[in-house]
Amino acid sequence: MAAKKSESDEAFDTASGNATQATTLYHALKGDIIRGALTPRQWLRIDHLRKRYNAGASPLREALNRLSAEGFVEQKDQRGFVVADINDASLDEMTFTRCALNEIMLPAVVKNGDKAWEERVVLAHYHLSKTPPFTSDGSVNERYLARHREFHMSILAPCGSRWLLELSEKLFDLTLRHQNLALRGDLVGSRDVASEHNELVKAVLARDAAKSIRLLNEHVRTTGRFARSSGDKVMAR
Repeated sequence: MAAKKSESDEAFDTASGNATQATTLYHALKGDIIRGALTPRQWLRIDHLRKRYNAGASPLREALNRLSAEGFVEQKDQRGFVVADINDASLDEMTFTRCALNEIMLPAVVKNGDKAWEERVVLAHYHLSKTPPFTSDGSVNERYLARHREFHMSILAPCGSRWLLELSEKLFDLTLRHQNLALRGDLVGSRDVASEHNELVKAVLARDAAKSIRLLNEHVRTTGRFARSSGDKVMAR
């Protein structure tokens, strides 16, 4: 016969279950924000979210607090949570900071990168090149966004500073919404992103720091321009 759990054990199981559910909700909410299913400045009412995600209020608040700390959600005093806005000022700041980090990190990358790093970059680039940016129904392909992130992070990996890497990863995650908008804003295909990636890989593997910085920063800034154009249309709705 199984031993009866103590009150402390039951409390631990409840807390553990809430933490697991909160993590699941965090990823679900974050994905919906990135995809635009939850739109900028939309109020995230707990009652509505409980129905939408079939979840309890406590893990939902935990997930929202985590997203608030990361900049995807804003907490409005005692009024609740709202999806963070997409605006030119925040986009410009993120673009500037990412470009500044590239200028610091890439010289160290091309100096420190070994054979294993080269192979990781080539493999990440291959996987990205084989992944279509859109699904059959015209939606942005989440697998493409994930592999795009993997590709960029694989390039920066040997920069020699975990602090810089963590900051780069955080900024990349924050710009996922902008990348999503940029893809949607270039449905006519005026931008050849694959070619941008190809040239960047060549420059990085050739250990050309100056060219790598120029190409990567152009890539980041171009994404910003397309995101701004598409974001203006979203805000105008």
